[in-house]
Amino acid sequence: MNSKNFVLALVVLTLCLSLNALAAASGSSELHVLSSNASRPAISELIPMFEKIYKIKVIVQYANNPILKQQIEAGAEFDVVIIEPQMLIELSKAGFVDEDSVVALATIGMALVSREGSPAVDIGSVESFKKVLLSAKSIAYTADGYSGTVFLRTLEQIGLRDKLKLKLVPVVGRLSTLTVAEGGAQYTAFPLGSPVPGVQIAGQFPEEIQTYIGISAATSSHTVAPTSAGAFLEYLQSESAKTLFKSKGFRPSPTR
Repeated sequence: MNSKNFVLALVVLTLCLSLNALAAASGSSELHVLSSNASRPAISELIPMFEKIYKIKVIVQYANNPILKQQIEAGAEFDVVIIEPQMLIELSKAGFVDEDSVVALATIGMALVSREGSPAVDIGSVESFKKVLLSAKSIAYTADGYSGTVFLRTLEQIGLRDKLKLKLVPVVGRLSTLTVAEGGAQYTAFPLGSPVPGVQIAGQFPEEIQTYIGISAATSSHTVAPTSAGAFLEYLQSESAKTLFKSKGFRPSPTR
């Protein structure tokens, strides 16, 4: 190869490397998102809308909040995480997410979920809620999920944790709503906006003992697609996103 061709080849190689670096920095091709199961009803519909507008492919992985946190702490690669706010604060302090990018998206209340076609029940008051739980044959809960922690805390609050101990069905590694859909439990406690085929919302927890699970998002401290990740966070805060969150039973975050 003569010197002229060598210089030309070097210029082409440099240009290709620069374009690859630029694409990686902008994240124009793919965006990797880790999202909680609690936010899935809204996020699963928002992602296709985002992809259509921004022409960016989003690869999303859903899991329970504690599992997502463990995966990130174990070194999982991602560009954006959507998770419970306190866990996001802990991830931020540990340097896994960009503190300046943290945004509060919404909150979702807890509901009692039964198998589709089950008789209606009244859980509008704390007493009627307690009566339904005490009469239940079995109640599933996500043992490895934040909603499970909330449910057990609620049972403690209303004095039923010990009384229901033999009726509780801990579910690990899957949605507890699936256990109800398959007939493995009569009820489950789950975030309001997260039903699956085969189940129905029996009712929301009474307001006096309701717990609203927060949903926040942030970009990874090591994202290779900061521009795309930033665009995704902005989209999640758009008016169309707020409308969709509301249609799925979510409420605006009080910190917004």
